[in-house]
Amino acid sequence: MKKLKIIVSVVWVCTIFLIASCGDAAKKDLNDADKNMKEANKDLKEAALDANEAAKTKFRADWQKFKAESDSEIVAMKNQTVEIRDKIDKANKKEKVKLSSKLRTVEQKLDSQKQKLEMKNKEFEAGIEKFDASVKAGNESFKREFRHDMNELGTAIKDLFKDNVK
Repeated sequence: MKKLKIIVSVVWVCTIFLIASCGDAAKKDLNDADKNMKEANKDLKEAALDANEAAKTKFRADWQKFKAESDSEIVAMKNQTVEIRDKIDKANKKEKVKLSSKLRTVEQKLDSQKQKLEMKNKEFEAGIEKFDASVKAGNESFKREFRHDMNELGTAIKDLFKDNVK
């Protein structure tokens, strides 16, 4: 009986050590897993920030390209209006009045387009920091509308002398 008590005591002590050592290993594994999870979250946040910065950079480059092209197109149209004004000066008096009126309307629309572009550029610069899908969609919509209006102005300039001065 004494031997049985000793054997049971030894088994009991071994079991306690085994459970205690497993608990420490489990705690260590749990701590390692927690540490790895925190590092993974940090890496994920950094990757998201990097992706957002890359998207902002691409978006900014696209906008700058659009603005440069639009500014160039406005300057070209302004030059065309100067050439047209010279042609109008050579027209007869009746046509001169009519064409001058149409040209003033086109010039006003062109100035309006230039102002719209400048205002949108200011909005863009202010809104790029809160870059999200709505900002991107708004800019794409503006680009479409602006291009459409510029095409109409280009057509109006080309059609200014159609069937008027011969």
